[in-house]
Amino acid sequence: MPAPRVLEVSFTPPPDPASGEARVSVKMEGGKDSVFTAATYDRPAAWVAAEKGGFWLGEPVLFVRRLDEAVVRAAVDAMAGHLGGYWLRYYRALPGRASLIGVGHAMVDRVEAGCAVVEAVLKDGREFSMLATTPEWWRDELERRGEPYYFGPLALFLKKLDNAHAKRAAQAMAERDEQLFCRYDTPRRTLPEILDAFSAGKPG
Repeated sequence: MPAPRVLEVSFTPPPDPASGEARVSVKMEGGKDSVFTAATYDRPAAWVAAEKGGFWLGEPVLFVRRLDEAVVRAAVDAMAGHLGGYWLRYYRALPGRASLIGVGHAMVDRVEAGCAVVEAVLKDGREFSMLATTPEWWRDELERRGEPYYFGPLALFLKKLDNAHAKRAAQAMAERDEQLFCRYDTPRRTLPEILDAFSAGKPG
């Protein structure tokens, strides 16, 4: 599939650099568009602190070292050029509905330093493997790698990588939007492996 041609990238509205996050609007040839959040590497710490329960989850976020137009435009161009624009489609998906089934159980697995895999099972038996990390590990790791931006599979941000936080996050996901389980679901790879692939030019 040919890469979509990006016509315009803009902030909606213009960002406050001190906030560390902004909404980005991408217009593409053919009338398609994509709107998502861009945020600096340190923002998840504030999101987790503000969320009762010690976790943060939501729509895909484009992470950037600096919240400026040049960095965001470079990231969007890279998103458009990979897999026929798959990531621009992934980032613009519409929200769904709360789960009618609910979570059976959730637990952390493969805990390594500041990251892990959360295994969640719905009451109807569907199983999901989701990447998880602490906000501090995320910030420090992306800074260490020197990446100007990151896009790719979602990661759950947990204040602590334990079963209690994993269960609270999974329950919140079911209450907000069941399709998030599918969007967070990732093949059995660790977050460092995902970031290694991204650094090698192979997002996802």
